[in-house]
Amino acid sequence: MKQWAHDYVDKAGLAKFVAEEGIGSYDVLLVQVNTSAVDPQHIEEVRSAITQVLPNAVIAGASSMLQFARSKLMKHHIVLGITAFEKSRLTLFEYIFPTRKECDYTAVVRNLEGLLQEDTKGILLLTNTIHFDIEALIKESNRFFPHIPIFGGISSSDEPFDNFIIFTQNRIFSEEGIVAVLMHGSALDVSCNYFFDWEPIGREFTVTRADGRYLYELDGERIIDVYEKYFGPLDTKKLLKLALAHPLIKYSKEFGPVARALLEIDNEKGLFTGKFVEGEKVQIGFGHYKRMMSRYEIIPEVYRDVPSQALWFYICISYQYGYLGILNASSTFYKEWEKIYALLTFGEFSHKAERNRFLNFTLTRVALSEESDARIKLNLTEVKHDPRDELLATLSTLVASSSSEIMDLNRHLEKEVEKRTKELAELNASLEKRIEQEVQRNREKDKMLYHQSKLAAMGEMINNIAHQWRQPLNIIALVMQDLSLKAHIGHLSPSAIAVAEKKINDTLKYLSDTIDDFRSFASGGEAYTHPGTLEVCKTVRETVRLVSIVLEDEKIGLKLSLQEKEVVVKGNPNDLKQVLLNLVYNAIDVLKERQIEEPVIKIEVKTIKNRVAIVVRDNGGGIDPRIIDKIFEPYFTTKYKARGTGLGLYMSKMIVEKRLGGKISARNTRSGAAFWMELPIRA
Repeated sequence: MKQWAHDYVDKAGLAKFVAEEGIGSYDVLLVQVNTSAVDPQHIEEVRSAITQVLPNAVIAGASSMLQFARSKLMKHHIVLGITAFEKSRLTLFEYIFPTRKECDYTAVVRNLEGLLQEDTKGILLLTNTIHFDIEALIKESNRFFPHIPIFGGISSSDEPFDNFIIFTQNRIFSEEGIVAVLMHGSALDVSCNYFFDWEPIGREFTVTRADGRYLYELDGERIIDVYEKYFGPLDTKKLLKLALAHPLIKYSKEFGPVARALLEIDNEKGLFTGKFVEGEKVQIGFGHYKRMMSRYEIIPEVYRDVPSQALWFYICISYQYGYLGILNASSTFYKEWEKIYALLTFGEFSHKAERNRFLNFTLTRVALSEESDARIKLNLTEVKHDPRDELLATLSTLVASSSSEIMDLNRHLEKEVEKRTKELAELNASLEKRIEQEVQRNREKDKMLYHQSKLAAMGEMINNIAHQWRQPLNIIALVMQDLSLKAHIGHLSPSAIAVAEKKINDTLKYLSDTIDDFRSFASGGEAYTHPGTLEVCKTVRETVRLVSIVLEDEKIGLKLSLQEKEVVVKGNPNDLKQVLLNLVYNAIDVLKERQIEEPVIKIEVKTIKNRVAIVVRDNGGGIDPRIIDKIFEPYFTTKYKARGTGLGLYMSKMIVEKRLGGKISARNTRSGAAFWMELPIRA
């Protein structure tokens, strides 16, 4: 087996290359074509040139955003990967999809199965389809021949993203279809593997409306609205690009963790490369830079035991958006770049543990050889990382670990809520025991309501935590962009690096502080044998930091009036935080519902003799005088059931009176409502 790479310009250049290398003397040839051109006339010229110069070659061509030649990734090229098989045979399979209703994926796979031979070692599969279900095709292959590796992918292109091309020596596919090249030979060794380096971040979303590959809503919200919470305002064009760099990650029973690429979007629904099931969980993903960089270290070890005379790579299109440096650095390990063929795809097929996979957002590596002792030659040089790579690696690890902590906490809280809800239902169902257990029930009820109220506040913050990181991450990106520009024009000085380093370290500290604030509130215990003390002004500031992003998004002003001298009271800081969060969230709801033109929330702390007063005011118009005396009663709410439980103010009153030993009351001012707390100062 031999392989060559040719940067195609014209027929004459190809003919000269073939003659010089003696390629025409081989009987079994596979020519893979990676082309940036999607014009059918141009494709026809290339196809015709190959068939004339190499008339016995099997051609498997596809459009791609990038081409690999001369050990570099480039644009606007046509690269031929020419593989000569000396001990193997090839079979070409071509298929054009009918209408979606008429497509029988089982029949397609059975047709492929009919071409298998006893010594079939692998199947190269290329497609240009968007609307047909390739995931179903791969699943069907696992029913009939899971041991035969399928590798390749969906062709790609520059915008528009749906202008995909595949072709063979026989035809250019103007319709959606597939091209498969089956490889047979007892001496042939095909080693297939993949790297899935995408990490889920942020909260888990529940699929609330889906129809197969069409996804409408996550947690009752449109896809674009979900992404805007993390990344700011988006139009359809920006969303399609952003979703390539940040796919939806889910767990598939067939394939394990997978990423799903967004292909099309309209106002209500998005078409993805794989199916969704209502009720399943998904998360937004990002590329784990540290994990990608760790691949450098294992390259020599991997190829030590893998027979390889040719290497083929099928690479996720998302590497185009932020990770090309990693790919280029990886290519420096290979001495014989002409033995490498690479195709950037819109979705990759791979094989592992005796099963074919359709994961998306992977890097699939295929090593082929007809000699068991053949090995690819490597440059065993250490990759030197620039500061940008080191920073992104560190940041990716920080984001991944923080996200994992939040998800673990959220899952624990969900189990606790489910457990307490079940206990309450069983208690209410047991009417005969209600009188005997009344005293105990009331105690458990208080604990449960306290926990439920705290969960409600935490639910708001879990939603906002990733949102609150958006601006700091933008700052880091701008600093890195500035450093890159200065380096490019030769103005990168030690002082500029020092300034950038300080900005980045300060921003990372802010991200860490945000997680610490959240963890501090989330981990507060319920044991009050020794409640301790709290600093009132400090606690108010920490609470404000937890809700600042919400106030900023809703354009609600915040005025703090805190006395200079700190005041200490007996109690747990988390109790006061929970009360303040309840009051602030209630004020936000009122200001939004009544559409106040210049909404403002004021928080004041002042000392009155031996007590400290904490006052929370808004300019939302006040509380209806007819209900102001009822607002602290349990389960009393003016909100819709979906938005309120009536527990917030009741639990606030219980916390202030029973845990903090103070008093709380509500009154109307000229502009809105005011909640007045008084707590005894510790002597």
